[in-house]
Amino acid sequence: MNHRITVAGRQFSLFQMTWPVFIELLLQMLVGNIDQIMLSQYNDTAVAAVGNANQIMTTLILSFSVICLAATIMLSQYLGAQETKKVEQIYTLAVGLNLVISIVLTTVLLIGADALFEIMKVPVEARAEAKSYLIITALSLPCQAMMLTFSAFLRAHAKMLVIMCSTGLINLINIVGNAVFIYGIGPFPQLGAAGAAVSTSICRTAGMILMILAFFRTIPGACISRKHLTPFPKDVLCRFLRIGLPSGGEGLSYNLSQSISLIFVNMMGTYAVTTRMYTVMFAQVCYMLINAVSQAAAIVIGYCIGARDFDQADRQNWRVLKIFTPISMVLAVLLAVFAKPLFGLFSSDPQVIALGQQVLWVDVLLELGRCFNIVLVRNLQAVGDVAFPVTIGICSQWIIGVGVAYLLGIHCGLGLVGVWLAFMLDENLRAIIFVIRWKKGRWRSIKTV
Repeated sequence: MNHRITVAGRQFSLFQMTWPVFIELLLQMLVGNIDQIMLSQYNDTAVAAVGNANQIMTTLILSFSVICLAATIMLSQYLGAQETKKVEQIYTLAVGLNLVISIVLTTVLLIGADALFEIMKVPVEARAEAKSYLIITALSLPCQAMMLTFSAFLRAHAKMLVIMCSTGLINLINIVGNAVFIYGIGPFPQLGAAGAAVSTSICRTAGMILMILAFFRTIPGACISRKHLTPFPKDVLCRFLRIGLPSGGEGLSYNLSQSISLIFVNMMGTYAVTTRMYTVMFAQVCYMLINAVSQAAAIVIGYCIGARDFDQADRQNWRVLKIFTPISMVLAVLLAVFAKPLFGLFSSDPQVIALGQQVLWVDVLLELGRCFNIVLVRNLQAVGDVAFPVTIGICSQWIIGVGVAYLLGIHCGLGLVGVWLAFMLDENLRAIIFVIRWKKGRWRSIKTV
């Protein structure tokens, strides 16, 4: 597993790149879910409120991934091709674009929070807490954007350990902040969901500072300046958008479809919403593992493409799937087997525990398809085959992930289990299509750098 390869004069170890990313993603997951975990000791309504608000926030934050994904892909290719000037232009362009996007999104949330909750049919009893959480966290979106942008730069340079350590510190800040502001410690009152939002905002600000400092300390000679955009590099911007819009579009489409499916779950009652929140949190363990290895593999493959070593790129793609698919499946089965005690840690509601057990068994098959999807979509993006994954993703996510979810969950009365069955069908259908696409090898003739 610790096999090393050499590309463009650099040595890469997939294992050494993967484990820090896995830890980092787990910590990121905790930053997102620690609010719900700690609020579960407060009340279930607050959990449902933050779950709905976080669904909106997660979808909007994916807008930053349009730029971050493009930056990571292009940086790895240009670093592999050793084109220093292009690298500096990408730094500056990515920072500027994500800063503008974050300010626009903050304004939208501040103005339209009530309308969004109405569209999502958030339970009435959860709306006040959901709104306070969303408004407060919206103010820190620019900090989140910069944190993700500089994290993308570090990832392209394979500085995974630096990112992991920074994320660990961010997570610690979030936990301490939650304890202070949710429950009220010392002079601070109990704020519930609003307290979780204050803690999250502090956490994002600290994260931005840490990532910026880490970038300039670990990347010698790195420079972000407007001079790199004079004359304005229209070719770089066009390529940014050609890669970023479809690449980010696949993830954005997925989260939008998840937001629509959440409307169906909201129609089932607060207990179903709460079960979904905990199920997603547990299933993310499998997701984070394969997401970590796919990020590491995509960077290596990007370097391979920059150096025009297509055979090495192909070997790395299949090697990742061969090693990590079985590991992901074992984790999914263990989560299903121990579902009752896991749900019992956060809820005493027998409806939540029983429903969660059923859904996690469906999730075992879902994770098989998702494992292939995450790896193959990232690798297709890394080799420049960008439009195909997003086209297939949008069609399948909305026709099956939303349409069949409504059919099974609402029309056929299968509830949350029916929604999860639709998700499982969506993931596995796309997995089959992407395997066929990679094997055809059309990506070998795509022009990159």
